[in-house]
Amino acid sequence: MNVYSDNCHSAVKFMLDQIIDIPNLLYMGRDFNIRDVEWDPSVFFYPTAGQALVDLADSLGLVCSLPELSVPTHYSDTDGHANSVIDLIFLGISCTQVLHYIKPDLRWLSDHTSLLVDLPISPENICFSRKVLKCDSDEENNFLFSVTLELHALNFSRLDSVDDLDLLSKAVSRVISY
Repeated sequence: MNVYSDNCHSAVKFMLDQIIDIPNLLYMGRDFNIRDVEWDPSVFFYPTAGQALVDLADSLGLVCSLPELSVPTHYSDTDGHANSVIDLIFLGISCTQVLHYIKPDLRWLSDHTSLLVDLPISPENICFSRKVLKCDSDEENNFLFSVTLELHALNFSRLDSVDDLDLLSKAVSRVISY
């Protein structure tokens, strides 16, 4: 999963709030916008956002990948602002020994470097399942009949707010994931 978190750390906060809905990850990385002594030797403090990011990664079973060569990942064009490390890669526990590469020479017009990692993906890293109903089978017909009845019972007329839409979308999801 690629991440961009603004300077208010909205993405990290959102992911912490939605942790139960985030599937198993092998990779999470990019611009977290968090400077922390844990990954940036030019910083001398531990912000709460840095701890929140570490807690998020830990709850997802991820660890911060170490770069092959420790260099800044963000190059500031603003006078008086230091170059820093705000682009990070977190990998699944099974990849803890995998180093990533920071390529400052590939940044061209961007103020962020490229981060590269070779992930050893194996079948046990891929976690997904699907349900298949044979076309025109009794199971398919029963499923479609059940879904039709349950969708018909839902109230689609009250969509006055984002919360109403969210509740309805969760109800539709529950019906279909039967």
